[in-house]
Amino acid sequence: MRISASCAVGIEKVLAGELERLGIAPGTRSAGRVSFETDKAGLARALVGLRTADRLFLVAGTFPAKDFDQLFDGFNAIPWERWVGPRDRLVIEKAKSIRSALSAQNSIQSVGQKAAYDRLCAEYGVNRMPETGETVMTRVRVEGDIAAVELDLCGEALSRRGYRKRPTEAPLKESVAAAVLFLSGWRRSFALYDPFCGSGTIPIEAALYAFDIAPGLGRGFSWERMPDGGAKEVAAAKERARAAVDPTRDVMIAGSDADQAALDAALANAGLAGVGDRIRFFRARAEEAAPFEERGFIVTDPPYGKRLGTPAEADALYASLGAFSGRFARWELCFVVDREEFGGFAGERAVPKAAGAWKRTKIVDGAETRWLHRSIAGGASR
Repeated sequence: MRISASCAVGIEKVLAGELERLGIAPGTRSAGRVSFETDKAGLARALVGLRTADRLFLVAGTFPAKDFDQLFDGFNAIPWERWVGPRDRLVIEKAKSIRSALSAQNSIQSVGQKAAYDRLCAEYGVNRMPETGETVMTRVRVEGDIAAVELDLCGEALSRRGYRKRPTEAPLKESVAAAVLFLSGWRRSFALYDPFCGSGTIPIEAALYAFDIAPGLGRGFSWERMPDGGAKEVAAAKERARAAVDPTRDVMIAGSDADQAALDAALANAGLAGVGDRIRFFRARAEEAAPFEERGFIVTDPPYGKRLGTPAEADALYASLGAFSGRFARWELCFVVDREEFGGFAGERAVPKAAGAWKRTKIVDGAETRWLHRSIAGGASR
């Protein structure tokens, strides 16, 4: 099977590394996409175990589409009955046209829908497919004279682990939080602290990783319900993932916030994720934060800037974070912010040359652009 995994732009290399750890060879990478070939067992491992992917798509068909007749024939030739049952509803949710004569996206969707339904009606011996029932979502991209049709295997996005029932304002998406942890270089042998924990996403994702709790254990996937789906393979992948959980590890993970309502949400979410007793949550102002171990990592998403607060409030907050370089000696500092030039605010000049300069990674998640700024404040990872 040819699979395409979507992710935030900027974390493709992280996602490729995850696939390798799951025993799947990653293929080509493009902006926000990593492709790979696998069998049903591998696909089940990916659905259950990937932390940084947003969705997995099966490449259902690729065919010439110079005009609408070719588009119809290509859609009609796809074996839709493998994935759409007689009581299911097929929806072409998105159509994209790039340098193609077929520029009317609504027409692309309509022609594709009719062609697919013509085949399904003939296959099931019916005059029309149902308007209700399980929904199978597909997407089509026409670039030049070639159309590519993808089938969504997830249902809800993989970033929806099921634990974040009490989000706070402007939370970091779970898959992006997991990617930030990988990009930070954090390892389980070091303490991790989020002084702006909000609803707890970063500490919770850290705990899930630290104890090898697969992110897809508590949820289902559209692929399981398809006629040629992988319910058996997903069940087996979950069984192996549960056996791999190691709650005995000694890992220090902490999160704090000045807002009690945010802490209450973090505690509730951590409990739903099954790691409520593995994270130390406490109320504190970030400006007053102090190290609780000699070495460790601060990984945090300060809730200011374009998402919350005013530019002046953001400037003041970012400037105050420069003090972390002094207070958290030998800790590595990792801030997710909305500014490329953040290092200057956070005391870049105050960090000794021997400790290394600030490194930054651009992450684009939908309409939002973030920057992960990382600086070794004394050599935590050395």
